[in-house]
Amino acid sequence: MATQNISVTLITQGEHKFYSGTMEIELIARTCSTNPREEDRDKGFQRTLDEGRALSIAEYIRSGGTIPSSIILSAQPDAEFIYSSKNKTVTFNEVPGSFLILDGQHRVYGFTKLLNEDMKYRVPVIIYSGLSTTQEARIFIDINTLQKPVPKELLLDIKRLAERESDDERLLDELFTNFETKSDSYLYNKLSRIDKQRGKISKVTFYDSMKPMLKEFNISNTDRLYRIINNFLIAADDISEDNQFDLSSAITKATLFKTLIAHSRAIISMISDGNIEDIEKISEHKRYLARSLPGSFQEISSSKAYLKSVELLDRKLLRRNLTI
Repeated sequence: MATQNISVTLITQGEHKFYSGTMEIELIARTCSTNPREEDRDKGFQRTLDEGRALSIAEYIRSGGTIPSSIILSAQPDAEFIYSSKNKTVTFNEVPGSFLILDGQHRVYGFTKLLNEDMKYRVPVIIYSGLSTTQEARIFIDINTLQKPVPKELLLDIKRLAERESDDERLLDELFTNFETKSDSYLYNKLSRIDKQRGKISKVTFYDSMKPMLKEFNISNTDRLYRIINNFLIAADDISEDNQFDLSSAITKATLFKTLIAHSRAIISMISDGNIEDIEKISEHKRYLARSLPGSFQEISSSKAYLKSVELLDRKLLRRNLTI
């Protein structure tokens, strides 16, 4: 039976002791499991983990990506785990199930996809030793409940800084920035770029609302799209004032915002069918919104059914009062 030893640092936190070091991903893949008591370790992985996510991690490593966060492990009896304070090393048996994975299951599953590629790649590990099943379960729960995920809004902004935006995300960020910074923006001081804030439209909500615009229309200029949507919102606000409804305050409700932006696509299409040069005119947006919005504000403001609200407005827009 082969044994391995790695250099580590012993760390004490309260009642817990653990070891910090690094391991080759090939060694991690051969010795770690989400369930070391499961006879078929591959079956265990496939039953509990996401194959697509693992393949993405493997491809990320192949392309030169970096994984600085630690895999957290618990040494199992079969490992015969020994710490040498003199040498500052740990020794363990290189057998399947030597370690239980407490955090980093998908990363390890991704490592298994690289086993036959002779890839040299080291990652940080934290190793606990001598834990009972109860202690392992408690640490697993702590890791997965106390860690707060990074807000999606912040990730979108970081993707911009990392130059990893898709073409659509780049256009959406330009549009968001226009609404966020331009002094004539109807949404000025109503947007939140990096987190969710009460009384503001998050970047995720903004992106989700605007994405269909990019699919429905050929967007060549985000400045023009900004003017079109901004004037649509100003027109909607004028209609709301005539109907004693405070759209300026209510617009930050996610469902209402998504409803109006979705409805704007029908308005823009109808205006452009008449004269495409009119799609930036507030008066043209008001002419069509006067059909759909009066009598609808309270309903779409309180509704949780976004698609139903869009259908209601679109149906009223197309309705004609004909005298025959």
